[in-house]
Amino acid sequence: MESVPITILTGGAAQATGTLVGPAADAGKGIYGVLKQKYDYIQNLDQNFKNLEEEARYLAARKMDVDDFIANNRMFDEKTHECTTWLEDVEKITATLNDMRVKYQNVNSTSGLSGLRTRLKLSKQVVKMTKSVVVLKDRINREYTILKERIPDRLEKFPKNKSEIHSLGQNLEKLIELLNDDMIKKIGIWGMSGVGKTTILENLYEEVAKRQMFDVMLWVTVTKEGGLDHIQQTILKQLTSKADLINDRGQACAFISETLDKKRYLLFLDGVSSKIELRQVGIHDGHMHGKVVLATRERTICYVMEMDDDIKIEKISRDDARKLFRDVVGKVIDHPIIAPIAERIVIQCGEQPQVIKGVGRYLRGKFNEDLWQSTLSKLQSPNMYPLNHLEDLFGAFKLIYEELHCSLQECLLYGASFPEDCEIYRDYMVDCWRTEQLIGIGQTLRKACEEGHANLEDLIDKCLFDQCQSIKHVKMPVIFRNAAVRMALSQNYGILFRDEEDLERLPSSFPWKDGRVISLINSNLTELPQRAECPRISTLFLQRSEKLSMIPASFFDLMPTLKTLDLYGTGIRELPPSVSKLTNLRGLYLNGCRELLNLPGEVRELQNLVLLDICRSGIYGFPCVVGELIGLECLRVSFASILDNHDLARTDSVKMSPIIFDTLIRLEELVIVADPKDLQWNKISKAVAAKLAKLRKLSALTFYFPSTDSLETFIKTSVSWKNGVSHSRSNFRSFNIYVGSHRKNSTQIDVSKCSGRRYLQYSKGEDIPIAIKEVLKTTCAFELINHQDITNFSHLGIYGMKSLEICLVEGCHVMEVIVDGNLLGNSALPWLKELHLLNLNQLRHISRGSIPQYSFGQLTKLILYECPNLTQVLPWEMVKELNELQHLRVQKCPLVIEVFEVGVVSTPICPKLQILEVVSLEGLVSIHTGNMLEWVGLQKIEITECDKLENLCLNETNIRRTQATSRKVSLFLIVQERDVRGRGRNKLKWEKMIEFGGGGACSLEFGGGACGSEAVGRGLGVVGTGMVGSGMVAGVVRWGWGRGVGGYANKGGGVCSSVVARGCMSGGSAVRGGGGGWCGG
Repeated sequence: MESVPITILTGGAAQATGTLVGPAADAGKGIYGVLKQKYDYIQNLDQNFKNLEEEARYLAARKMDVDDFIANNRMFDEKTHECTTWLEDVEKITATLNDMRVKYQNVNSTSGLSGLRTRLKLSKQVVKMTKSVVVLKDRINREYTILKERIPDRLEKFPKNKSEIHSLGQNLEKLIELLNDDMIKKIGIWGMSGVGKTTILENLYEEVAKRQMFDVMLWVTVTKEGGLDHIQQTILKQLTSKADLINDRGQACAFISETLDKKRYLLFLDGVSSKIELRQVGIHDGHMHGKVVLATRERTICYVMEMDDDIKIEKISRDDARKLFRDVVGKVIDHPIIAPIAERIVIQCGEQPQVIKGVGRYLRGKFNEDLWQSTLSKLQSPNMYPLNHLEDLFGAFKLIYEELHCSLQECLLYGASFPEDCEIYRDYMVDCWRTEQLIGIGQTLRKACEEGHANLEDLIDKCLFDQCQSIKHVKMPVIFRNAAVRMALSQNYGILFRDEEDLERLPSSFPWKDGRVISLINSNLTELPQRAECPRISTLFLQRSEKLSMIPASFFDLMPTLKTLDLYGTGIRELPPSVSKLTNLRGLYLNGCRELLNLPGEVRELQNLVLLDICRSGIYGFPCVVGELIGLECLRVSFASILDNHDLARTDSVKMSPIIFDTLIRLEELVIVADPKDLQWNKISKAVAAKLAKLRKLSALTFYFPSTDSLETFIKTSVSWKNGVSHSRSNFRSFNIYVGSHRKNSTQIDVSKCSGRRYLQYSKGEDIPIAIKEVLKTTCAFELINHQDITNFSHLGIYGMKSLEICLVEGCHVMEVIVDGNLLGNSALPWLKELHLLNLNQLRHISRGSIPQYSFGQLTKLILYECPNLTQVLPWEMVKELNELQHLRVQKCPLVIEVFEVGVVSTPICPKLQILEVVSLEGLVSIHTGNMLEWVGLQKIEITECDKLENLCLNETNIRRTQATSRKVSLFLIVQERDVRGRGRNKLKWEKMIEFGGGGACSLEFGGGACGSEAVGRGLGVVGTGMVGSGMVAGVVRWGWGRGVGGYANKGGGVCSSVVARGCMSGGSAVRGGGGGWCGG
């Protein structure tokens, strides 16, 4: 570690010690000498004090030089302990000087003998103080070390489920102890599902980060489907922003190994279910300072991966189980009659957190003694799992299961047929339930879908399904999936599945005859038996077997009861003739079968088919045989040019004809994936729209209208559309309507966040058609892209957009105003949750003039990007309505001077703001004007390349209400390093976690910063000070243009603030990762 010296120029008073006027050098000895010394002290007090003030002035100048040097190098270096001590001594001597100045002012007011004594004493003190000041000043010289190199901090992951369970905390301390042992490099934790392994890892991650034990921390949630590639890519994305450019596994392995070679790193692997060759990922035993912690259900994994030590995670303690049960059940548990029964129920739940929550929710708020006693009896019932430690689990599951309606019970058991840890696309699950006739018997497709999604929510509420990170997907908890399989076996439900990957072929002993739901998902089969006898089969899942290229001709001969067949993502080239025997088939999924070019004539025999999905397969257009499937209620087809490797010339021209819709009168859902570049579709789309207009039951539509004329025709003539608009809600439960040259049925926004499923994209328009306004009346998500002449978004009929929840406006280069108060009568966009304004060259106002109350009342997210003529983001009339705003990002808007305009404040402004990001705003002077605002929920601030920003207006007032609780705020900073010619480039991105709590407060403000002698431009400073109360962060962060741009964070009160170097960045862009669906998702 290299020390950084500092050169300080000394002033002319540096040698003043020799000129102090004290006693005469040649004074005689004896009484005369003593009297002469005292006389000189008294006589020369004024001169001595003048010399002291001169030395104090140069000491103050020296301290300013040191402060500036520290500020200019704080991004890379931090103060030495010696420097800190020197600064503390300067503060102390400065306080003493202030006291001496007061004494000097008072001494001239005294007279007589007492006055002479006072002057004598003070003069001696002045001479002594002057010598001390000179010594202290000269302690900082050319050889003195001011700064030392900063060791980069780590990225932090703050867990969503911070554990307060004591028994889990004990395991946490064990892991910390093992991590401190230099002889132990790999640790495994193991235990059954639901005991809290992931929670322990998350809390370990946070604790290790807080203690700064490692330079780099990496987190990977392992999946069966992802394998080594998933692990490798996840690590890469945490190490570099250019992970997508490294596609070769060998290259990625070398990069990871080289990057981590000399670093102290900790790798977390959660959900390991099989051996992982870490060396192939880039994690080597030769990394002297690297460690690995993994979580798995089986101890054998710890053995095969050669863990140095392992810990079994037991069930939570009885006390923690009681606490968790109390939190879920509520105050009913304190009732004197209920309390003893509750104690025994907690025991029967087996200290399993998920089971406790499930039973607790069932009993929440219920004061019925008989119900509680009955619940206990059922949990104690015998004949459960043969393994003792699972008996209680199955008993609890059985209790919840038996309380379900019989139709919901079957839905639950059906869900257990999907692979372990599988994220299931919500719509696909509902589709399967419907084709299996578990829901929606005798109902319309719309009613069936409503029932299906309600069932899913019910199962989620009962903890039998989990909501995934993507709200489009759900997953059955492993412990309940196993219990559901056990239940299915006990009821002879007939679920057959194989969890092995790379199965290639099924054994001859596979019990086809016993199967009702046969799930071979992700089995990578290459062949199937010639004939499978399945007298009771209802569902066959074969999806994602890409190497399965052929189905034997007689394979389906003995499957008369099959209702649902999914071949998604297989490599089949044709359907076998025996498909005609599937006369009870209701759902056929061929989507993603890219090698399948045609539907055979035998498909016409499937007269009970209600759902056919051939999207993104090799089948192009409308196969004529589809027109003979008159019972179809849901049809999904492609007009996209995905057949690049096939001969389109072979495609029968009949497939282009929309005549098939003359017979599909029962159709309720239609999805047509069309490429705007497809000339065939552009020729026939208007004719297809005309045919669809005659369908009376249509309630779900995905369709690309090349022009507004075809949309106009459809809206005017559609029987189903007109049936809807004459009532309070649209007849269409969902639509994805694309008008103009769109982006291949893709969107930048997540429509699933909306309460409804109605999406409109209007691209490259030149007018404002009535049809667009009509569709917008019921639209939930809207994208307006590259419109040629609209200047005011309000002209689209903003008063009618009552259902709009997400809106994106992009590339409309003449757009000047979004919401014009002069054109409004009612509130504007009262239910809008997200607003994205991108690349709008002429945008000057988000809102102009006075807007009605409740406008933007539900807005939680506002994103602005490249609006070069915008000067103010949020005017006061809009600000006072933003009570729900949580996330604000403004990027590349060079003329923006301030973000918030603040008027007379009587209530909190944007009280729920959590994330504030201002990026590349060259003209930004302040976040807002006026008094400080109270943003008590603020979690993250990011400031990037805002050279003129002087005041963030965030101080004690902002966190006054948080003093009773602990809270953390992330501060992200990206600075631009400049050379002597004034050229700049992004250098480093820092993250600072500021923690408030324990009666403390923290203030952040922006100042002018410091400019080094070789710098060009203005500096930007941030100062954070910890105040009052133990456990507070006392940290300071400053940054500015200078010879060295740096930052530091010091420790205060026992809590460490952290600063993390994120590496070179080019801006504040975010990389999204979406969880893709499977099985037709």
